Amino acid sequence: MNWWIMFQVGQWLARLATPPELYLLSDEAFFAQPITHQMMAVGKPDTLLLDVALFQATNEARRVAGLPILQYDQALYQAARNHAESMMHYDYISHEDLYQLTELTLLNRIQKQTNRFGQIAENIGQYQTIDTAEWYGVRFNARSQQYEYVDLESQQLYQPYSYGMYAHYAVQQWLNSPHHRANLLNPLFTHVACAGRLSANPYQQRRTPFGRLVQNFGLQRPLTQASR
Repeated sequence: MNWWIMFQVGQWLARLATPPELYLLSDEAFFAQPITHQMMAVGKPDTLLLDVALFQATNEARRVAGLPILQYDQALYQAARNHAESMMHYDYISHEDLYQLTELTLLNRIQKQTNRFGQIAENIGQYQTIDTAEWYGVRFNARSQQYEYVDLESQQLYQPYSYGMYAHYAVQQWLNSPHHRANLLNPLFTHVACAGRLSANPYQQRRTPFGRLVQNFGLQRPLTQASR
């Protein structure tokens, strides 16, 4: 193979192995960024920003609990992203993907990407993307042909979360569940990747728009046991 082609391939592989810049920030530095305070455009979300926010909120929760933070891993991210996209595309919420049998289980999904992890776990969740009170009203706007979500007393419209607020909200829901909390705060895990995908055609049904989210955790094997 031409040395220049080999060099370009090496550069491409190096870029794949390098996390995007926002993953390299501390959680405190990340959430101080103005972009994290942007309201989510739920119809056309910045999915990379959402995924990083979920990752950073996960590490923030571990830091607050006195645990080591987790490293980003591209293979875990690919598996998490694929599962989030599948759940949204086929309209289900489950750890098992019955629509793509080669990705039926978490183990299938991870092993399609890598065998570097000796222990794995997954959290999933479905959480609305509009920041409402527990009880709220829904009305159809004939002019915009969309549903609106309103405060029952003031009739003020509820708006989507910011990227940072949504990530914190989702992680808190996981922390409120004993099983999900055990995964998130497991001191043995070394790596994590998170992905979220939002409902298509928001505001077209009475229920609020929502996201389906995935956290994939891994404990990396000793290097002598990992082949790729």
